[in-house]
Amino acid sequence: MLFLFPLAFVSCDLGGEHYSRYYDYVDIDELSIPDSAMTGDTVPVYARAGAPNGCWSELELYCYPYNDTLYLVNASGLYESYDGVCPEIYVTKDSTFRFIPDTAGIYIFAAQSRSKPVMFDTLVVMPER
Repeated sequence: MLFLFPLAFVSCDLGGEHYSRYYDYVDIDELSIPDSAMTGDTVPVYARAGAPNGCWSELELYCYPYNDTLYLVNASGLYESYDGVCPEIYVTKDSTFRFIPDTAGIYIFAAQSRSKPVMFDTLVVMPER
């Protein structure tokens, strides 16, 4: 019986295993909006997010106003791994937001990423005729 006792401790040893789990920003790979629209039009704002490996999941995209004419687009996801081992796949998610301008003017959409420079796209909104 004393022979089996040390084996029980070795087989249950979890030392060396490192588990990571957190939410963080991911990159916006693409941002696309029409060049122009009229007030009251429904304008599609398309964005695609990407994360570098298969440890990322639950990607979510967001589009929200920063002020009257500047809108931010960003994305986050869940990173989860044991010992940093991740499948070598690129994880993506896309979304189309509906933007309905009620005032004529120039609207700027800024796509914020974790590791890429900010991407800008501009929408010119003309008054309804």
